[in-house]
Amino acid sequence: MKKKKNLVHCIFPLIMTIITFIIGWWLFYMTKGDSFGMRLGLGFFAFLPTIVFFIILVVSYFKCRTKASKDVILGLCSILTFLLLSYYICYIFIGAFAEAEHPITDIHSYKEKVNGSRLLKAFPKEIPNNVENIKFKYSPGVLQAGTDISLYYVDKNMTLNKFDKLYRDKAKWIGHINDYNNRPDKQSNPGIESGLLLNDAATYENANDYVIYLIESYCDNSGYCNHASFLFAAYNEKTNEIIYASEEW
Repeated sequence: MKKKKNLVHCIFPLIMTIITFIIGWWLFYMTKGDSFGMRLGLGFFAFLPTIVFFIILVVSYFKCRTKASKDVILGLCSILTFLLLSYYICYIFIGAFAEAEHPITDIHSYKEKVNGSRLLKAFPKEIPNNVENIKFKYSPGVLQAGTDISLYYVDKNMTLNKFDKLYRDKAKWIGHINDYNNRPDKQSNPGIESGLLLNDAATYENANDYVIYLIESYCDNSGYCNHASFLFAAYNEKTNEIIYASEEW
């Protein structure tokens, strides 16, 4: 009978332990693709509320003997539950800052970051099996920083004709980077060209050799692209290099 009474007073911390464990597992799962050290650190903070509520659960079961002690446990759980929303918001911001400083480069995270989004207008659903020298980068935007995602690889089976058939009907502009820089209507998208072929998965010495299929581009009316975005696919016929890139800031 005594154990049953103890269990009654353990229901609140028990429920919160389960809920925070589920949330913690989801947050930890979202770090997939991060480095081991980062996952370890973020994983600890993701499960910290679970650890706290589990400790309270154990204390409630074995140590609560008086009404005063049970009221203290109930009040503590209530305060912690109220603070949880702020805690998880801070966690998300800290995680985003960490990923911005250390972008995800694991190619096994590619499908999760791309599928089901506007990126599929340019990016492939999955990385082809026959390609070489694959480089992937995903960096989420935080505050004024831009969300940057890019994929690079060499596909020796690709030709300009094949690539053109894939993207000609989708593109709002097709050409080389220098052609874009010299557009008469450049002022309608000032600043967009500075991001093309610069913030992607690799460094390119022969940027002008790529034929760019610009699928989306946007600039606000600030005059210097304070808020802007672009999405493109590009192909280098000389080297069979392919780039897919998107940036929003």
